[in-house]
Amino acid sequence: MMRWLLVSLVVVASAALATSAYSQANDPAAQSPAAPGIYIPPNEQHPAVALPIYRKSNHGAYISVGTERAFIGAALTKATALFVIDYDPLTIRFANINRALLAASTDRADYLNLRLTASQDVWQQRSQRLTAEDKETLSNPDSWTFWDKKVRRNQTAWDNAFGHFHTEPKNPGDPFFATNYLFDDRLYSHLSQLAKGSRIWARQLDLRHQDEVRTFCEELKSKGLTLGVIDTSDVPNASKTATSIAAQYVKLISQYAPDDTIFLNTAPTGGQGVHWSYFAFSNKTIRGREATTIKRWYEIEMNKISSTDQLQALLDDPQATNH
Repeated sequence: MMRWLLVSLVVVASAALATSAYSQANDPAAQSPAAPGIYIPPNEQHPAVALPIYRKSNHGAYISVGTERAFIGAALTKATALFVIDYDPLTIRFANINRALLAASTDRADYLNLRLTASQDVWQQRSQRLTAEDKETLSNPDSWTFWDKKVRRNQTAWDNAFGHFHTEPKNPGDPFFATNYLFDDRLYSHLSQLAKGSRIWARQLDLRHQDEVRTFCEELKSKGLTLGVIDTSDVPNASKTATSIAAQYVKLISQYAPDDTIFLNTAPTGGQGVHWSYFAFSNKTIRGREATTIKRWYEIEMNKISSTDQLQALLDDPQATNH
């Protein structure tokens, strides 16, 4: 799940888990962000690899780039809120529509119907039960058209687009096993409660711009949100300058976060963008560090992950933090 700018700290929150390694980091001096909508389908298909990290969450707000990556992470960490952030406006659009569908649904089976098969007329009818932005989103014919094209019938370079995510996992090796809220009542219920309680937000955001990141942090502070996980997928791995950019936004966000906030990232196992490993640092470890130190830690972890085909979940890895 890769994509350079973060488009939505989520609300949702952005696929690397087959849900989320969205390539959001490009060299700002040499490259433009990827075409809008290219990273809507989740391509990190085994987010269960990161469960040892998710279980360390303080259950605060889940801030994430990407589409399904954000929602899955919020569900698995039992987050008190979801904030999806991303540079791609279509990722934000996905998050807003999915939130409205979760808010409108009565149970998981009903959500699946709304998500996968319900007609535009049904969306219109169900929107009348909602209020404010969710009502407007679900009643808009353009929302149904977007969802039908980009989610239900999406054809992209990613393996099977949404096909794997829309298929119930039954065995440990199946994509999204133990992490897919479409087929897990507990995970669905948590996201549904967040949506119904107006605890999911989405915001277009470019992590390369410190003024935007600072403004976003002030918004989090004004909402009284405790930061649980800051999930920026593979942003630090997407260009030669990406680790420097990541070090800057991590250092800035760190000032607004408690010690047990987790900064989570994804990197391609074996150096190939097919299987994904996860690495993270707690704010207790990050706080007060120079950007050059954070940059070095990120590079150590990414090199470690790329040097083996073994899937890993690294949190405060001493092989990085002791250097």
